[in-house]
Amino acid sequence: MNTNIRIAAKADAQFVHDVYGYYVEHTNVTFYVKNFSLEAFKEKIAKTLAVFPFYILELDGKPCGFAYAGAIRPQDAYQWTVEGTVYLSPEAPRRRGLGRLLYQKLLDTLQAQGIQTVFGVITAANEASIRMHLNMGFVEAGRFKRMGNKNAEWLDVVWMQKTLNVLGDDPEPPVPFPKLGQPPLA
Repeated sequence: MNTNIRIAAKADAQFVHDVYGYYVEHTNVTFYVKNFSLEAFKEKIAKTLAVFPFYILELDGKPCGFAYAGAIRPQDAYQWTVEGTVYLSPEAPRRRGLGRLLYQKLLDTLQAQGIQTVFGVITAANEASIRMHLNMGFVEAGRFKRMGNKNAEWLDVVWMQKTLNVLGDDPEPPVPFPKLGQPPLA
């Protein structure tokens, strides 16, 4: 199993669109009921990379997962706190550590940027994701009952939290991803 993690490009939008679309259509992992357009994913990749990392995991030269970070809230006081997202394609081998490998790359980059806290927002029934987060040092920060309804089912949501940096009372703003230079790719 030969893996490579690289920075996403607009050309990866079709892959991201298709993988996310699978989860929208076939699972309750995401609360969206309709996938975004290909153009929306091109814009998301570009806008994310202006501030945060957006990575593609390749297995034997073929994309099999993606991970990115985004602002948790738009207000300036939240700039040291992000939400992390990771998805593997439905064809990716399971229980091989691929999601963890990809997510760790994202977390390492966020730590280098000066992000203090990262959250994972997970449908409570997604036990594999909750287990991965716990194994990576996240703690449960909150559990919200019946937060959304999809596929005729009320769903709970779990917020998992991990501290990446302990910052002082007057921290420097996080370093935008492009200013880190090209971080070494795993």
